[in-house]
Amino acid sequence: MNNKGEKTRRQRLWTWLKRPLALGIPIGVFLLVMGAASFQGMMVASNQNAFCFSCHLKMDTIVQEYKASSHFSDGETIPATCSDCHVPRPFIDKMIVKTVALKDIYHMMVGTITKENFEEHRPAMAESVWIDFKKNDSANCRACHQGENFNLAKQPQRARLNHEQIAARGETCVDCHQGLTHNRIVIR
Repeated sequence: MNNKGEKTRRQRLWTWLKRPLALGIPIGVFLLVMGAASFQGMMVASNQNAFCFSCHLKMDTIVQEYKASSHFSDGETIPATCSDCHVPRPFIDKMIVKTVALKDIYHMMVGTITKENFEEHRPAMAESVWIDFKKNDSANCRACHQGENFNLAKQPQRARLNHEQIAARGETCVDCHQGLTHNRIVIR
């Protein structure tokens, strides 16, 4: 305190800094915004084909099969990215898939799955994906293939009849369309 009994500038600053809410709220908001921005950045980055290719390109056939498929852009059509097919849209489901995918990254890093043994692991991995597609009634397929992108009137008769009866037969897209983007895998 100075001669007049008033607090000095330093004392006033120290008093203000001691107030947890006065300092805690701006720091908390800053950390929350930075955390949300980092989280969103990771979600966007991990949904890019370049992210997927960084491991799968080393697996020999996956990327090449995709690039040869109708889902890869030919410059005239809109491409379906890896995440369009393999990452669910609902937030909770997306987080579950991304968390489970950490297991795949781990196995790649420790060498459990390599370019040399990828094809022997591939049937089990493919079956796991097909099971997920069946569980959610091929929701990712249906997210794009609807309306004008799935006009039954424009389909050949056989395809139109099969698509009209798919629900009655208890089937979903992946039951007939395995091997559309990646080569069909034979499960033994």
